[in-house]
Amino acid sequence: MDDWSVPYRTTIRMPEPGVAREQFRGVMRMFPSAVSVVTALDARAVPRGLTCSAVTSLSMDPPTMLVCVNQANGSLSAIRGSGGFVVNLLRAGSEAVSDVFASASADKFGALAWRPSPGSGLPWLAEDALAFVDCRLIADVAAGSHAILVGLVTHGDLTSATEDGPMVYWGQQYGCWHANHLGPDVAT
Repeated sequence: MDDWSVPYRTTIRMPEPGVAREQFRGVMRMFPSAVSVVTALDARAVPRGLTCSAVTSLSMDPPTMLVCVNQANGSLSAIRGSGGFVVNLLRAGSEAVSDVFASASADKFGALAWRPSPGSGLPWLAEDALAFVDCRLIADVAAGSHAILVGLVTHGDLTSATEDGPMVYWGQQYGCWHANHLGPDVAT
């Protein structure tokens, strides 16, 4: 049986940048992304979390997720210490939740309802998440200012209110995504 208690850790040696930081930041603002809150428990079982748009599925076989977290973010040590994380995909209208988890507040869960995820017991934002995945940390790669975390999905589900659609972030603004209901007969 595999020992999952210590994830694979490595560091990528970063070359000199090919583009100015501010130019890159401006370009990345044009990439729309879903807004997620990544959560874990610290060593004292206190819930921790951060707003994260650098989240994607990595593989379907086995199901894995990739999450990028700034090395300076306090929630990173909770993720590493708990050996896993929950990705909570925020539903449209959850701007206040995203803002709290993007802040430096020490008590991000103070006025927020959460429950233990069915898989690991890590924090699940059931009322604000459109969907969630529970992940066991299997790799941790330092790359510049961030850690690239790979999680093996152990549980995941949709919430009951999927009609809201996901919250998205684009051009430094929140929005929501709605399917094009024009149908296949509409000429383009």
